[in-house]
Amino acid sequence: MEREAHFEALYLELYHKLLGYAARGLEGNLDLAEEAVQDTFRIFWVKYDQAAASPNVRGWIMNTLKGEILNIRRTRARMANLVAQLSAAPQVEAVVRDEHKLDVEYGDLREDPDYQLLCEFALEQRTVKELAQSRGVTIPACKKRLERARKRLKKYFEEMGGSGHLSVPSERRINERGS
Repeated sequence: MEREAHFEALYLELYHKLLGYAARGLEGNLDLAEEAVQDTFRIFWVKYDQAAASPNVRGWIMNTLKGEILNIRRTRARMANLVAQLSAAPQVEAVVRDEHKLDVEYGDLREDPDYQLLCEFALEQRTVKELAQSRGVTIPACKKRLERARKRLKKYFEEMGGSGHLSVPSERRINERGS
């Protein structure tokens, strides 16, 4: 019971300060900032014994938030990179192929729900929570769809003769984004 009371007291004390810090670190995106703060407190709960043993618990929480902000930035950058690669390749191919009246090599991706999901996540910077709500699914289900989309598109490029070394986030990174 002492653990819960200590956790709650720190949550109430630090939540708005951490939210403001995260919002500044994430270019004013309050949804992403809230995700970062929630994930920070989730990690704090899971690693409570380690954090409570720290001589500066508030500093431990702040460092955890900084790590979460960096994770979100990296994930966004990787997803934007993937979408840019997917978007750039078909356009270049379309010019070359259309001159010869051949099918566009990657034309089928534009209507692909996985591709659209990744575009919304990376380019439109929609949160997992927003994506889940717009599709009428739970947050864990949306995370799973993002992971399946990443794997499916990676396999697609491997089969098309690509290197398969696309810069895409792992399942761990997507799950770190939380709700």
